[in-house]
Amino acid sequence: MKSSEIRDSLWSWLQQCLLRRTPQDDPVSYAALIQALTGYLLIDLIQASASSSLMIALGMTLVDTLLMVVFAWVVLRVTGYTQRFVQTLTSLAGTGMILGLLALPLVQLAASAHRNDEPMTNLVLGWLMLLVWSVSVQAHIFRHALTVRYGSGLLLAGLHTVLGIGLIETLFPQTQG
Repeated sequence: MKSSEIRDSLWSWLQQCLLRRTPQDDPVSYAALIQALTGYLLIDLIQASASSSLMIALGMTLVDTLLMVVFAWVVLRVTGYTQRFVQTLTSLAGTGMILGLLALPLVQLAASAHRNDEPMTNLVLGWLMLLVWSVSVQAHIFRHALTVRYGSGLLLAGLHTVLGIGLIETLFPQTQG
């Protein structure tokens, strides 16, 4: 990809994080999809590595990414919008990467506090704000991908988030507390 295309993709994902742009505002691009998934995987791996061994972090990253891909495909397949898969997945991964970058300082602070057995109460509000923002962005993406009301998108985004947290906690219990 050219640097101008990368810049345009990053700008679009940032605008989608601000709910000002939709997945269908961007052309179908497998290059952008690969870029978004690569960035998402990298940021997810960095976050997971802050509090887990590299192998556990890799497993968590792969499970999280696979869930995002499969969840998007199933939702679009069931609703008959599979032609929107590339744009939807690109948006989910791209915005996830942007929000993941914003979360990195919190991840580092939480890992440091955990290692030093310090209270993390001052981080809770930041985590909550990022979680609400992330679910809102996913709801926005699903809403436009499926041409439904925001509430329907919000239900899907909430389901995806709960499934992701539950799956990670079930498959990787040793990383908890």
